[in-house]
Amino acid sequence: MRSFIVSSINTFVACTLVVVASRSAAAQSVVYSPPRDAAPATIIEIEDHRSGPRIGAAYLFGGSVTAEHEGVHVQPMMSLFGWQSEHPFSTGIPGAPLPVVELIGLIGGLEQSRPLLSTSMILGVRQPNGWEAGVGPTLTGAGTQVTAAVGYTHKLGYLNFPINLAVTPGRRGASLSLTTGFTKHTR
Repeated sequence: MRSFIVSSINTFVACTLVVVASRSAAAQSVVYSPPRDAAPATIIEIEDHRSGPRIGAAYLFGGSVTAEHEGVHVQPMMSLFGWQSEHPFSTGIPGAPLPVVELIGLIGGLEQSRPLLSTSMILGVRQPNGWEAGVGPTLTGAGTQVTAAVGYTHKLGYLNFPINLAVTPGRRGASLSLTTGFTKHTR
């Protein structure tokens, strides 16, 4: 019976602290203002989904484990073709960084008649001035790795032109890729 009373008191105290903390946090307001020296936000809008085709090149430091498993040789420098689907998440704060989730499917090595497939899911953030960075898992024929990526999107008329640099460490080397593409600017 004593342990029940002590447990009940502990639960009551914990619940009280949660309620007090949540009311205190709700009473505070946060106003985000970009740094004064930041470039003006001209290309980022909540409804501007940036899904579209991608083209680029990759360099495989240490070779391709997938190609070796298939008994073939590939040159370390190869082309990349694919598609990026993206979904931004509104923070509700004008001018604040925008969380994004990107799903990227690529085929590399087509010019060598050795298609190597990869799919990445990048969780990242985009700044109002077009710079972005993220990290996430990549699935290839050799297994899974973690990819880190940075990029910038330039707006020209009704089109966005992203350029991204990604590094994916592997089992015995790394892949360094540079991709670009285009998407329709929705405004």
